[in-house]
Amino acid sequence: MKSPPLGISMFKSALLKDGIGCDIHYVNLLLDEEIGRLHSMIAYATPIELMLGEWLFASSAFGENPGADLAFLQEVLWKKYKDIFTPSIVKELFEIRDRLPSFLDKFVEETDWSRYAVVGFSSSFQQHCASLALAKRIKSKFPEIQILFGGANCFGTKGEALCRLFPFIDYVCTGEGDEAVPKLIKTLLNDDPVPEIPGIVSRNSGKTCESGLVKDLDSLPFPDYSDYFDTLKSGRKLTDLDTNIPIETSRGCWWGEKKQCTFCGFNPRGMLFRCKSPARVLDEIQYVQDNYGNKIHVADNIMAQQYFQTLLPQLADQKGIKFFWEVKASLTSEQVRLLACAGITELQVGIESLNDSVLRLMQKGTKLIHNIQILKWGKQFGIDVSYNILWGFPGEDPNEYAAMIQFIPKIRHLAPPNSYGHIRFDRFSAYWKEPSKYRITRLVPSNVYRHIFHSLPEDDLYDIAHYFDAEYNDISEIYAQDLIAVLKGWKSRTDAVLDVFTSGKSITIKDTRKGTMNEYNYNDLAADLYLQCDTAQTIQALLKMNPVSRTGIQAVLDQFVADDLMIYSGGKYLSLGVLRS
Repeated sequence: MKSPPLGISMFKSALLKDGIGCDIHYVNLLLDEEIGRLHSMIAYATPIELMLGEWLFASSAFGENPGADLAFLQEVLWKKYKDIFTPSIVKELFEIRDRLPSFLDKFVEETDWSRYAVVGFSSSFQQHCASLALAKRIKSKFPEIQILFGGANCFGTKGEALCRLFPFIDYVCTGEGDEAVPKLIKTLLNDDPVPEIPGIVSRNSGKTCESGLVKDLDSLPFPDYSDYFDTLKSGRKLTDLDTNIPIETSRGCWWGEKKQCTFCGFNPRGMLFRCKSPARVLDEIQYVQDNYGNKIHVADNIMAQQYFQTLLPQLADQKGIKFFWEVKASLTSEQVRLLACAGITELQVGIESLNDSVLRLMQKGTKLIHNIQILKWGKQFGIDVSYNILWGFPGEDPNEYAAMIQFIPKIRHLAPPNSYGHIRFDRFSAYWKEPSKYRITRLVPSNVYRHIFHSLPEDDLYDIAHYFDAEYNDISEIYAQDLIAVLKGWKSRTDAVLDVFTSGKSITIKDTRKGTMNEYNYNDLAADLYLQCDTAQTIQALLKMNPVSRTGIQAVLDQFVADDLMIYSGGKYLSLGVLRS
């Protein structure tokens, strides 16, 4: 809601370029006006696997089912989150849910559908039931209108199942739709027979051929967000939204091409990494800044590596723009400095764990050292770093979490995780594709689907589900409790510091991690070693930099480690202090 959707805004630009009129109706913004304060809680503050947004529209889409509602309440909302979903909150949620059919009916009645030959729905995350409920109403009242679905909830076989299960849907885009959707719409408007279009499944055929991937991202249009801002201006309180403007500079994941993280549910065909040229990115940023705002959310899965040499130095000259970007944790100090100079104020970093063994289990391609370095340098250069901590990986050793609990107090001065919890088992992840490889004995659609899509049999649930329940040897609920307590304590300590100040050949370290101020002063070799280990170093590398005995260097390093001012991990020493000017 705080950002207009990127995909359909690009479709609008493409259609307008071909002379085809297109409006985007932001029913989600109207919904915010309708249900008030709980909208943010439902959309942002509850775990997505609860699918609370889907449940709210389930009766609007499939009819009343009191038994399913009770099961959803007891087996989902109250199973782990009874402290959040109090009786008063639950009562309010039911009241909202009961108002939604009339909300949808009113929207259908007040909209001039004679203007449209095709109505499309972009369905991602928790938008399926709401989209289905609205599409069903439109098709019932205006059967001549062609209904098209697309978005992340429709990828691959999920899209084919959607078209098969819901007869009011005429077409589904099952992949990247930049070329397929405009081609389909032009065909429908010309009243021509619809050919086989890669990536489009129709209700009549029930089948699709794989969509092609856009190779030249520079050829894509700039997004048109005009309808979004027009809706904001018309709302009573929507103008107060702190809007992030999305752009994309790349698609796919260059790391996933090499080795996909085991829990990653990113669609396999879209993993191929492609990026825009720096010149095109700069043009798009200028366009967005001129027309919509200067707070830009880059929607990429991962930043292109070459941008550190090409794009970021040029962005440093673009003043007044704030960026959000996603990056891999294995960056250098110079790269993080470049990010800060380029206006990146927020980073989403794929950290996920603070233990090397667990990171290896998830095929993350990074180590604890990388994760601590980027947290430290983010703080040094004034970048907010967002990340998650996960547990419950098949094959993990509970002892690694005991080690993590002992380690966290040493980094209390760094940014805590934004969220933490048990891993999800997503469609397209390695766990979903090869469950037996990870000793998963049973993988079924998450139980929540049965309470929401209550009219569908189990086989059909499997075809549309994105989240799955896995049976394997998992006792993480026991050993994660102590970790949760430590993480909560970390999030409550926003004042802790471990700062390093330099003066000539000396350094001063100020430490409040334990609640009181401790100060350390070091000169000459000790000061040099601490600063050199701002980036993790092996003892061999330190010997090359310092012409002294190994015994002398080792003694200093051992004392730093003993005082929790430095860590030794993976054969390298890393200073924990944040450099200050």
